[in-house]
Amino acid sequence: MRPVSLTITAFGPYAETETIDFTKLEGRSMFVISGRTGAGKTTIFDAMTFALYGRASGSLRNASDFRSQYAEPERKTEIDFSFTIRDERYRIVRQPQQPHPKNKTPIPHEAVLYEWNDAWKPVATKVNDVEQTIESLLQLSYEQFSQILLLPQNQFRQLLDSDSVKKQQILQSIFKTEAYRAFQEEWVERHGKYRKQVEWAIETTRLKLLELEDEEIETVAMRNVPDIVTWLEDREERLLQTKDTVQLEKRAAEIRLEEARTHLNEATVLLTLMEERDTYRNALNTFRDAEKDRVRRRALIERLEKVVNVQPHYERFETLRRDAERIKKDRIESQKRDETYAAQLETLHEQSDKMTELRQEAERANNRLTDIAELLPYVEEWQRATEKRTALKRQVEQLGVFTDEARLVELRNLEQKLAKQLEDKPATEQLVEAERRYSQLEYHSHLVEKCERVASELAACERNGKDVQRQHTAQTTLVERFVEAEHALMADTLRDRLKAGDPCPVCGSRSHEPVERSGGGANVTEHQLAIETLRRLDTALHEARADYRALKLQLDELVNERDTASEALQFHGPASEALKHQASLVQTLRGDVEERKRLEATYRTTTQAVRKLETAKREQAEKRQSLFEALQSIQETLQTMRQVDGMTRTTLTTERDQLTLRLQAVTREVAEYERRLEEVNRLKWGEAERFRLLTEQLEFEERRLNEARAQLDEALQKIELTEEAFLQDRTLVDTLPTLKERLAKELEEAGRIEHALQAVEVKIGARPRPEVEALKERVRVAQEENESLSERLVTADVHLKRHRQTVREWNALREQTDADVRRLETIKLIADTGRGVNPQKLTFETYVQTAFFDQILHAANIHLDQMTSGQFQLERKIETAKGNAKSGLELLVFDAYTGQSRRVQNLSGGEGFKASLSLALGLAEVVQQLSGGVSLETMLIDEGFGTLDAESLDQAIELLMSLQSSGRLVGVISHVQELKDRVDARIEVKKTRSGSTIQLVVE
Repeated sequence: MRPVSLTITAFGPYAETETIDFTKLEGRSMFVISGRTGAGKTTIFDAMTFALYGRASGSLRNASDFRSQYAEPERKTEIDFSFTIRDERYRIVRQPQQPHPKNKTPIPHEAVLYEWNDAWKPVATKVNDVEQTIESLLQLSYEQFSQILLLPQNQFRQLLDSDSVKKQQILQSIFKTEAYRAFQEEWVERHGKYRKQVEWAIETTRLKLLELEDEEIETVAMRNVPDIVTWLEDREERLLQTKDTVQLEKRAAEIRLEEARTHLNEATVLLTLMEERDTYRNALNTFRDAEKDRVRRRALIERLEKVVNVQPHYERFETLRRDAERIKKDRIESQKRDETYAAQLETLHEQSDKMTELRQEAERANNRLTDIAELLPYVEEWQRATEKRTALKRQVEQLGVFTDEARLVELRNLEQKLAKQLEDKPATEQLVEAERRYSQLEYHSHLVEKCERVASELAACERNGKDVQRQHTAQTTLVERFVEAEHALMADTLRDRLKAGDPCPVCGSRSHEPVERSGGGANVTEHQLAIETLRRLDTALHEARADYRALKLQLDELVNERDTASEALQFHGPASEALKHQASLVQTLRGDVEERKRLEATYRTTTQAVRKLETAKREQAEKRQSLFEALQSIQETLQTMRQVDGMTRTTLTTERDQLTLRLQAVTREVAEYERRLEEVNRLKWGEAERFRLLTEQLEFEERRLNEARAQLDEALQKIELTEEAFLQDRTLVDTLPTLKERLAKELEEAGRIEHALQAVEVKIGARPRPEVEALKERVRVAQEENESLSERLVTADVHLKRHRQTVREWNALREQTDADVRRLETIKLIADTGRGVNPQKLTFETYVQTAFFDQILHAANIHLDQMTSGQFQLERKIETAKGNAKSGLELLVFDAYTGQSRRVQNLSGGEGFKASLSLALGLAEVVQQLSGGVSLETMLIDEGFGTLDAESLDQAIELLMSLQSSGRLVGVISHVQELKDRVDARIEVKKTRSGSTIQLVVE
């Protein structure tokens, strides 16, 4: 994250709008914020942090206190902050909850996040959405932002002193190590799931044997695998023998069934032929009995064939008769319509005079409408001018009196009264000075308490050191006794092995005097335990001495600081009494200042109200003069115009609308008359022509009808049929094809039956009728026997196949289960290692984080070595924490002067600042090298340089100046003059009675 622009409005000590354009730094990567105490330097960092997270940069300030006490009530408190992240530009506009200038309902907390894409486009418009989006963009929470990018006032040691849990959260957010935690959790979950699968697989393997449905299987399934395999092989042999026996019996039964079926088929065929012979004989007798009916049908067929020849003459005659009747009917209807049209035409001729009068009326209306169109614009202009003159007169009269004159006089008097009251109230500088002295007294009191606490800790540390020293001395004596006992045991062993005349391996003597034995050796286990205890006491003694030196140094620094503060304050009497007196004075001054602020706010509100009323009065007079001039202009225009007597815009438009409606009605009526006259003339002429054509067509059709009648009579005489007989037989003509076809089929069927009967009789010959039922019974018995054997064979085969299939599946399951068990052991080893079940008690995620953290410490130590002239080096604590506490990321500091490591919490204020600054710089460098998702392009430091001596300050400045090559932007709040002289880009905050202002100076 790199700032681009910051606009502060009515925020903290800034009463109006102040803007910082960071683009004017022109390539500089370091700037200093300077100004008097309480001017608002830290407020600039507060504004950035508030814009991003809705909170202050330090824990001592609340967002609800950001409303400026110097701001006007109408001015809204707001922060407008634009910045870049990975070359993408963003902007946040945020306002805290604040009082409403006119009602009791406060203005709510609001925030909007924009992204630049050819224009500012909103990304999030709700407070919660903005905070979530910012954390997603920066990849840092508020706490992590305050520990990494921002070193707040009096809180710069948060990252340095934080425990393993907080450091893990920070490294997890920066380096995205959630994937490693997810990896280890996935393997733990995989182990649980896979363990259940293996247990189920083992049970499934056992249950697979129970599918054999054998009486012995329950007992066999509990045996070992070789016994189970032997039992399965024996069972398969028994099942195979059973199947072979049943198969031989079934083959003999199939032969017997086939012979019985052959005899039954032969008998069935013979019986079928005999039944077929009887059927043919019955059908031939039936045909001969129906001969009389066939004679009658032949006579009917001959008569219908004659009727078919006359049928066309009759149909032609009927067609012509129907046509003649239709034409007669159409001719009568045409004559009636012609008479109707003649009557309508006579009525229309009678209305011709009325139409002439309507045409004349339409012409007069058109002429009048033309006149109205010429007069209407002139009349409208006259009427508009008259109405405008009336309206202007009314407005001029209304603006002649200022309604708020009494209110204006009252507010002017109140303004003078408030100005006199403000002259007697104390200024804010007195309160600032009193609060400054109170803060110094409070800090002095804090130093006194801290000195007492550190002195108490030092005494306790001294007592603990002495106790550890006594234990160490006693344990050393115990270990020495164990060593002496061991040496004595070795001497006894050596003495037992010596032989007379052999040289001693110790003294070389060949004569060995008898010596009394030591009486036994020391216990080896107790000896090792004593040595381990001595080592632990030795470590504890070193730590106690280091803690004592650190506490002694800290106490000396605190005493010096306390004495210096006492000399600067120069108070008389007890410090607590001076603190109480100063607190009372501050409280009194705060009340006076609050009263003054209230009076100033009231005075500003009154002054603004007076100015608004004076402006309103002046604007009202100017408006009245402008309206009066417009009224005079309208009056002159009306005097030059001629008024039309008796006519107004309303009367003319009314007359015009009435004439228009009447003209439209007359025009429609005349047009409808002419259309109707033309249509009736056309219809009458057409109907007369139609009547003539129908008369001619009727005469022609009657001649054709007479000719068709003569031809029909002649045809009936030829076939010797009357017309009545013809009409009766005519209804049966459609059945002629059916009668012919039926007769032909009957004759054909009779011939086929005679031929078939002769063929069947030849096949039967002289054989007798067979006994079919007895043969069927024989087949049924043989079939039942065969089916029974088939079922036995299928059952035996199914049992054998099921046995073999179950055995194959059991073997496959057994092999798979063995492989699963081996795989489960591997998965368990990976899961236990990943979740920290290892000698180091490090999870996989923590292990990866320690690798990143070691890189950060390496980079930080380069800077720390430069700032401390090689005295200090940060190192990670390797020892495993006790119990289930998380470890691996605690920090120690190695002091080259003492050659020992100690806790970072024992560093002094200046040493802690240098270590914290080095750690923050190292973190930023490693993140940029690894191209992580976190953008650490900016570092903001609030104070801390005041705790450094001259040499350390020079080293810190040189380090920060060297960062310009990396392109990182560093902002520093400091009162140290040397730092301000070395940096040529400054943000100067100036404090006034009406609020602070900001000026960016680039030299």
